[in-house]
Formats: sequence, C-alpha cells, structure tokens
Amino acid sequence: MSRYILLLFTVLVCSSCHNTQNEKKEKEVTIPKPAALKVMTFNIWQEGTMVANGLDKIRDIILATDPDIVSFTEVRNYNDEDWTTKILKKLKDKGVDYFGKFAGGDVSLISKYPITASKVVYNGEGSVVKYNVKLNSKTIVVAAAHLDYKGYACYLPRRYYGGTPNWNLIKDENGNKSPVTNVDEILAYNKKSTRDEQIAAFLNSIKTETNPIILMGDFYEPSHLDWTEKAANRFDHNGVVINWPSTYTLFQKGFIDAYRNFYPDELTHPGITWPSKVHGKDSTSWTPLSDERDRIDFIFYKGHNIKTTSATMVGPKESYAYNELVTTFTSEENFMADTLEWPSDHKAVMVTLMFE
Repeated sequence: MSRYILLLFTVLVCSSCHNTQNEKKEKEVTIPKPAALKVMTFNIWQEGTMVANGLDKIRDIILATDPDIVSFTEVRNYNDEDWTTKILKKLKDKGVDYFGKFAGGDVSLISKYPITASKVVYNGEGSVVKYNVKLNSKTIVVAAAHLDYKGYACYLPRRYYGGTPNWNLIKDENGNKSPVTNVDEILAYNKKSTRDEQIAAFLNSIKTETNPIILMGDFYEPSHLDWTEKAANRFDHNGVVINWPSTYTLFQKGFIDAYRNFYPDELTHPGITWPSKVHGKDSTSWTPLSDERDRIDFIFYKGHNIKTTSATMVGPKESYAYNELVTTFTSEENFMADTLEWPSDHKAVMVTLMFE
C-alpha cells in the first residue's frame, strides 16, 4: 500500500512540474497588445485671441477629436497668465482631464499620460521644447516645435517675397509679376530664417536618445514630399521641385512624416494646413494674387516598431487660394471638426500611432 501511495505521489508531482513548465512557456510567448496613441499638432493663432471666444472654440475642438496628446504653437501667455493652465481648466470643467506643461518658448503640451520632464531645446524666433511622456510602462519623447517664420521661401515661386524685405509682390523692371524659380536662389533665401538651426538643435538634443521620439508642430516650411515632379504644376509651384531642408534633414536622420506615410500620394491627399478659413474672419491669405496653399504643419516620429494607423485633417475643408475660399483637391481627404467654429489660420493634423 505504501508503495502505491509513493508511486501516486511521484506521478502527481511530475504532472504538476510538467504543467508548471507549460504555463511558463505560454507566459514566455505572450505578446503584449500594441499601444495606440492619438497625437495632434495645433497652431492656435495667438492662443485663440484672434477670434471671439477662442479659448472655448479650442476646447470644443479637443473634446470633439479626443486626442491623447496635443502640441500647441503660438502660446503667448498674455498678461502673464499661463494659457496651458486655462485650457486644462476649460477641459476639466467638461469632465475631461489632461496633464499639461508650459516649459518655455511659444509652445506647450497637454497629455492624457503623465509628463515627467521637459526641456527647452531652442528659443528664439519660435521655439522647440522636448517633453518626456510616460506611456504605460514606456517613456516616449514628444517635441513641440514652432519654427521661424522669416525667409518663407516657398512664396518666391508664387511671385511674392517671404518677409524679406517685405511680403509684397515681386516685380521685374517692367512692373510685371516675376516668380523666382531657381532652386539655388530659393534655398539661399530660405536660409534667412533660423529653421535650419532649430532643426539642428533638436537633432543634437536627441543624439543619444533610445526612446521613441515624436516631433510635431508648425514648421513654416513645406515638405520635400509635396514639392515634387508630380505636384510641380499645383498650388503655383511654377514647376519648382525642391528638397525643403527642414523635412529633408529629418528624413535623412530616419524620421517618418506620419501623414505622408499614411497617404503617400501628394496629389490625392495634399494635406493643406495653410491658409485656413477662420470663423467670423475675412481672408487669411498673405498672397491674394496667388495660390499659397501648403502643408506646413507636421507630425514626425522615429523608433522601432511604430506605424501610422490613421491620419486626418482637423478643421474646415476650405482654404484660401487667390483670396477666395476653395475646397479643390479635398475630395479624398478625411476631416474632423470641420463643422465647428474654427479659431485659427492653420488647420490641425491628427494621426494615430501604434507602438508595438
């Protein structure tokens, strides 16, 4: 009898060990679910002061689109009031909680996930600020950028100066409108800004970074992925094909343009963010005799196993071209919050990123 009991005990112990080993193997091959993150870049046009009840309008757009992280540009903190605190309170009054941080410059960030650190990377004509965001067990770096507005060289092919010496029409000796189409001249003019220094400062700040990185904001410069051979006769490019330095430099450093990654065809999905229709305002165009529509607000990312799973424009379908509101080339694009009262001369962009 004792032998039988001993044998039965041995069998049970071995069976238990076998089951434990199987459970351990199953746990080892369990793959965690990817984390989806909705991020939005939003130029709020002098923090909403250019329209009536601008702060409420910005709040309503955030409530309607429900982003996880929003970077704001043109944050001024007028009257020494922290604008970021004000928008957080407006959202909380509607039952929605975000973390928020103004660290300096003219940008700020709100996030549904904790912001654990911040650092001003560049502060001059515009700014770049980095934030660490705790996304569950992962830390990601989110940088908000508002690049220099001067030397807006994409106006030159459109027969306008880009701020130097002014924003007027370019005319030849006979008084006729005269576009600049020489790429070297355009790039030389582009260097009148500090955008290249700002991008260089950002890249230098993340040289040793191992966490995923998101860079978003208003670049005041188009994309090399939009001024292509295919688009050479669109939007008054006047045949110019050019590698705009800010986006091209990021591309060379391994950054991915989230919107253009999801919509690779620049003709069907131009992603125009400027100049937008504004509720209760007249034209926001700076080149009333030209078509200046462009994509100058971006979301870039870099890191292993990240992909764009959705991308949308946020704001009205209408933009200004030749000083008239038009919706051409928008038929295949997605829009959110397009029926709300829009408070900015820029449209916002929102993408969903999947972190595996």
